[in-house]
Amino acid sequence: MAMTPKLEAIARFAELPLKQPMSKLVLNALLDNPAFVDRITFVASREFLPNTMVVSEEGSDGIGFELELGACQREEVTIVNGRLVRHTHRTSTVRLHDPVEALTRLGQVQTRLYVTFCFVGSPPPWYVAVVEPNPALAPEAGTKESLEQVLDEIVREQIDLAVLAILLRDEIDQALADGDRRTFAARAPVYRELVNRCLWDL
Repeated sequence: MAMTPKLEAIARFAELPLKQPMSKLVLNALLDNPAFVDRITFVASREFLPNTMVVSEEGSDGIGFELELGACQREEVTIVNGRLVRHTHRTSTVRLHDPVEALTRLGQVQTRLYVTFCFVGSPPPWYVAVVEPNPALAPEAGTKESLEQVLDEIVREQIDLAVLAILLRDEIDQALADGDRRTFAARAPVYRELVNRCLWDL
């Protein structure tokens, strides 16, 4: 069978000194199974991806070896002292750091596996050529700055909704006090709609 770019990337990486030397067993098993390699996607980031594997060159900052299956990642945003604070939670059904144990699990993987190789310094061209954008992240919108801009806009919109709802509630209270049915009938539906759209309890 012809050597595909993915197989070549795995073969070249297997020749490097690895942080977890037993990782070579996994890489060699992949080389012996081109059909499985067809279901591999190389990515630079594994954020929000369910089935991932990381293998690192010796001396790099990455995890030596990790196979993670059934991962679920979510972000929560809270407001602390008027600032947006992001919390990332990631759970998984399987998380292995032993390549030998991972070999058995890999044989059970029937879906796409997202793989990241970590290098000392910049990745070589033969690896960059096979890396694809993370499909779980929106193009051009995965940066921290873009996310913060979107969150700031949401908070500003919610503040505007809350202020308007408070003003309408004052008008409704005044209409009730004055027995003004017309004003009450006009303002109450708008107030209910604003309350439904507002994330804060009013």
